[in-house]
Amino acid sequence: MKHNDCSDNNHCDSIIITGGCCEPKVVCPSNSQLNELINLLNALIIAIPTFFATPNAANKLILINLFNQLLDLLNLLLPTTEGDYLKQLVQSILNELQSPNTDLGQLAVLLQQFYSALADFFFSIQTCFAPSTLRLLFNLLTQLISLTPIPPGATGATGATGATGATGVGTGTTGATGATGATGATGATGATGATGATGATGVGTGTTGATGATGATGATGATGATGATGATGGGAIIPYASGTTPAVLVNLVAGTIGTGTLLGFGFSQPGISLLGGGDITLAAGIGDYAFVAPRAGTITSLAGFFSVLAGVSLGTTQVQMQILIASAASNTFSPVGAPLLLLPTFVGIVVGATASGIEPLNIPVAAGDKILVYVSLTGASPIATIDGFASAGINIV
Repeated sequence: MKHNDCSDNNHCDSIIITGGCCEPKVVCPSNSQLNELINLLNALIIAIPTFFATPNAANKLILINLFNQLLDLLNLLLPTTEGDYLKQLVQSILNELQSPNTDLGQLAVLLQQFYSALADFFFSIQTCFAPSTLRLLFNLLTQLISLTPIPPGATGATGATGATGATGVGTGTTGATGATGATGATGATGATGATGATGATGVGTGTTGATGATGATGATGATGATGATGATGGGAIIPYASGTTPAVLVNLVAGTIGTGTLLGFGFSQPGISLLGGGDITLAAGIGDYAFVAPRAGTITSLAGFFSVLAGVSLGTTQVQMQILIASAASNTFSPVGAPLLLLPTFVGIVVGATASGIEPLNIPVAAGDKILVYVSLTGASPIATIDGFASAGINIV
């Protein structure tokens, strides 16, 4: 079955339709159409952030040409519910780009809707290709989401002043008597009285007595008793934050394929996986986001916070944070203690939604140990991609 241009002896791959007589039909793109889709997504990964950074006519034209090519490709496929909705969103994006004064805020909203519809389209054709091809498509979608700016919304109008509340019932109790005021300034000196009569002169001047000898130094007193031991301090707080680089949390196959983000001190490293062996070994491309403990102590708690910037999810998702520790002479970090599960869970993706939590812990730390904080989606979360800002803090006593 064909739905593309095969005139002039052009070679065209077949479009495969699967499903039984009573099952939903799956329209599979050909291999050449799949390759064209991958090339267009790679081009959009460069063109979209470039236009938001420099929204001039040349960059706008590049973006218009790419979305026109994508619309042409979608028109070659047999109609499906997911494909038709995707084409409507592409046309809306083209309409916004072709307006004389493109609204970047409206364009960002349309792109987020386009990414969500693109994920639905990928799921509708997931049986057509190998799992590695589906992972490639979702990795490209994740890059598009993370590289698309989200401009702040306009400040809302100030609400009207509320009505004045009713006057309270009865007279309040008399307040306590105020403290006595400060003493007033000293009055002016009175006039000098008249000089009295001179008294009679005494008989002779007395002899000055001799200076007495210096007394001996007294003995040193006994040392006082040792004071009671002071109360134990609250410990040291170590802060973590993703900074300007959003944390990217991905579950491609629930509990088996997924990546999270290492948190540093104002920066983060996405694309890190803890699945399989459960350890992370520092290497080129991962970077070092750990701090070194200068003394032995105990980690008594882990607190965390996550704020959603964008994402796609097939169901309820939950963010978790995990402490990893490596010994002084090692570059391999292993999970230690229970993970912190942030609440509430996310049912669907709402930009601006937040989750937080505090987990009491009792993890001993030796001097020289290196400590990391890793944020990801729980293994029970469905297929999902969430971008957001993350921050955490640990307490060591």
